[in-house]
Amino acid sequence: MTTQQEPPLANRGVVIENENENPLTAMVDYLRVSFKTHDVDLILENVVHLQKDYMQELESGFYGYIGTFQLDFIKVYYSKPGDNRGILVEMSGKGCRQFETFLKWRKKSWFDFFQDCINHGGKFSRFDLAMDDRKTYFAVPMLLEKVKNGEAISRFRKSDFNGSLDIADGTNGGTTLYFGSKKSEAYLCFYEKNYEQAEKLNVPLEEFGDWNRYELRLKNDRAQMAVKSLIESRDLLSIAMQIINNYLRFVDANEKVSREQWKTSEFWLAFIGDVGRLSLFMKPEDDFYEKSRKWLQNSCAPTMKMVLEADRVLGTQDLSDMVVNAEMSSKQEKMLDVLLADVGDMVC
Repeated sequence: MTTQQEPPLANRGVVIENENENPLTAMVDYLRVSFKTHDVDLILENVVHLQKDYMQELESGFYGYIGTFQLDFIKVYYSKPGDNRGILVEMSGKGCRQFETFLKWRKKSWFDFFQDCINHGGKFSRFDLAMDDRKTYFAVPMLLEKVKNGEAISRFRKSDFNGSLDIADGTNGGTTLYFGSKKSEAYLCFYEKNYEQAEKLNVPLEEFGDWNRYELRLKNDRAQMAVKSLIESRDLLSIAMQIINNYLRFVDANEKVSREQWKTSEFWLAFIGDVGRLSLFMKPEDDFYEKSRKWLQNSCAPTMKMVLEADRVLGTQDLSDMVVNAEMSSKQEKMLDVLLADVGDMVC
């Protein structure tokens, strides 16, 4: 039995949960889309829908571009006149979460953004989808063993993996399994997200519970085709599952018949078969200052506390004088503008 619940205020969309189970959720995890035009204002106003005044301009870029307009993890690169690179929009995973904040305010969806990109001649050179599996339909180390035993049927010729072990007791420290080549236009990555986050944040594994992450990394034609399919279906999870199903299947070995006749494993059927009763989930990210705040906390806060304590004992006010007399850089001024602005002020 499934129940439909009201999403949290920070979320957009419907979360479908099975009793005693967490849902499988899908999200846009990374994108790069280019435009032949050199009109930055056109792309900012009609595709990205962000006010230039709230973006920081850098006289540098990547991938051969000469400059960048950026709002934290959302970046718009531009090239010099005559350069056929034109303009490139890039969003990392965190950038995608932040962009969802603006989509939510405008009462739009990723599918509207994709359509805006296509309408303006956008070509997706990189597009990543990710799925979080809190139910954990399978264990990633078990998939690795299936691959080693020849019980994986795939369009990919090669698979790779990495992992870690605790030296003290030999327990698993997290396994990552790759399908395909990083140079190919389609590449799959399955890993244990709970282990990754526990190590990254230095917290006990138990705080995260069961948590797998499945990532689909698509390039060029594959990326473009996926985006056009999403515009038609408006179903992120279904398209992600269809892509996985197209490239990969796990089976149970049976010496009595040929490998082509091996039956699909029950766990894989359950994973693929649940698509119809699971839905799209997006979690917008409202914090545009995570990097700077974390840097201040980790690098400066202890020193600031030391000076503050000295001021208290000595009766001085060195710390307050430092703050009052400090001059913000143009980057910090721009960040302050965004911090004090409403989301609605930044969109167009």
